[in-house]
Amino acid sequence: MLFILRWIPARLKLWIYTSLSRLLPEEQGGAGGKVHFFKFRIPLVLKRSDRIESTEADALRFLNRVVPHLPIPKLIDSFRIDDVVYTLMTRLPGHNLTQLDREEEFTEEAMKPIVQDVLDIIEELWKVPQPAELNGQVMLSASGGGLPHPVAFHESLGGPYPSTYDCYKTMVMNMSAHPPGHFNPILKDKIVWVPTDLTMRNVLVHNGRVSGMIDWEDSGWLPRHWFLHTLRFPRPGCEGAWARYWYFTHRFEPEIEEAFDASNASGVLTYFLCP
Repeated sequence: MLFILRWIPARLKLWIYTSLSRLLPEEQGGAGGKVHFFKFRIPLVLKRSDRIESTEADALRFLNRVVPHLPIPKLIDSFRIDDVVYTLMTRLPGHNLTQLDREEEFTEEAMKPIVQDVLDIIEELWKVPQPAELNGQVMLSASGGGLPHPVAFHESLGGPYPSTYDCYKTMVMNMSAHPPGHFNPILKDKIVWVPTDLTMRNVLVHNGRVSGMIDWEDSGWLPRHWFLHTLRFPRPGCEGAWARYWYFTHRFEPEIEEAFDASNASGVLTYFLCP
């Protein structure tokens, strides 16, 4: 099947895929008209990326290889038309947390098994070693390109940078203005694979447990504390019991929290690290 798809012209594939699918409304996680769900109970999803590097397809290709056991969509096909990349992937079961939260307000007690499932997935991701040839590079995608940069309000890519220090130099107005050693916890923090958009709409739940995590387009190699910024910054999709749990209840390893506190200190970051 995959061999046959390689020989179908891109525009014909797009016509076939869109004919078999429907546009997912944004309130259901449709990401601004970029996601199509297939009809006729076909468990596939088509997603459009408005860039040609650091795409959803690049991330899924990498993740399917290094963590095939995790509940992450499987890449079926990808193709480019002009400056747009289309990714065909499997559809995971369940409803996202935003949809479920509309029906019934989650309590922290009800969130615990869901949060634990998420943490187990993150732990597996953080066990994936960064290839030696990358040698501590950050803001680095699976394709070797950059990731959405906070300075550009996440509208354009930045990086990759050779180190966390070089990355922070692009986000901090004057690093020398801070006390000696202030950035040490940040610079010592491990480089891992970070999902940078883990909002409620990207966590799927079935029968009270996590059945999938989606939207990996902007994920990549970053220091661990970057993940805490994505969880603890209130915004649409990071609210209610979900936001309260990450902000007030859960604490990561002391080294990660120390790096987060240092990065969150007054006058350090001028830009938000999450979209």
